[in-house]
Amino acid sequence: MGFSTVATQLLFFIAVVGLSAGVLAVFANYLDETMGAMGDKQNYITSQLRTDIRITNIDNSSGHLHIYAKNIGDEPLSTDCVELYVDGAWVTVAPTRITDPATGTELETWFQQDTMKLNPQAAPLNAGSIHEAKLITCNGVSDSENF
Repeated sequence: MGFSTVATQLLFFIAVVGLSAGVLAVFANYLDETMGAMGDKQNYITSQLRTDIRITNIDNSSGHLHIYAKNIGDEPLSTDCVELYVDGAWVTVAPTRITDPATGTELETWFQQDTMKLNPQAAPLNAGSIHEAKLITCNGVSDSENF
């Protein structure tokens, strides 16, 4: 074996080691991304399983709609993440006031076992017909009630 054969084999060996390191880096990155995505999905599902809400009362007697809902899950919820639909129409978040019914103060966080009062500025509803209110949280948990 001459020097040219040893040099060629050394170059091939270096190329194989470099290529192997590149493939390993790609697979390691893929594995990290997959594990991160699985962790995010697990956190989302855990949050969804810990969340439960119930509409406890709907008052439309005075011409103004008042909806009372209770967080019966284990997850505290942001009141920014609550959406309300009345008869299938989305009631925007801005004119919806979310308050503590006992004190009347506006809420930012909806804690476990707390009841909140929603005062949406919905269009006037027909008195003689059945309507539906649906409350949805950020992670997709919802409750609806006919009134």
